[in-house]
Amino acid sequence: MGIEYYVAVHEAHWLSPEKLNACLSDLKYPVQIIPALPSDMSKPLQDNPASSGLTVAFDGRQIELEASIKQLRPGEPFAYGLKIDRAKIAEGAAIRPTGMTDFVPLDLNEELTKIGMNAPDFGYGDYVLSITFRSSVDEYRAGFLLIAGLIRCANGLAFEFGSASFGRSSFAEALVRQAQDME
Repeated sequence: MGIEYYVAVHEAHWLSPEKLNACLSDLKYPVQIIPALPSDMSKPLQDNPASSGLTVAFDGRQIELEASIKQLRPGEPFAYGLKIDRAKIAEGAAIRPTGMTDFVPLDLNEELTKIGMNAPDFGYGDYVLSITFRSSVDEYRAGFLLIAGLIRCANGLAFEFGSASFGRSSFAEALVRQAQDME
């Protein structure tokens, strides 16, 4: 089980690893994207299918972040959620997913509205990066700095559904403080 953080970025602001790394350096964040191929440096940031998602250099070490990048497309949700039958829960039944029919597609703007955001406006072409954190402190630190960088460098919106939290610059500042506190 892990904690999942997201950052959504409008397509016009989505960065290449080259531009993101330059901005991360300017911010003095000790994390850099390592793309699958050197030729990917100038292309839009994408996850690496040969790894668990994204490979980063953090404080001189290579770290694999459990991440995915989803570009919003018609008919494709940004994620799936567990279908919940409230009547069965009221009866005390356990929720045990057994297949894809136990999940429902989620709409990004609807989910952001549920956690309190007013008038989210993400649409087709925009990107959502998700990072799942489990137990590695270095993964947390690198991932938090990467998310903070996407907020600051690409005008991203970060969110975490478990705590119903979201934000831009103040969220980035909190993530940077948390990464520093873990040292």
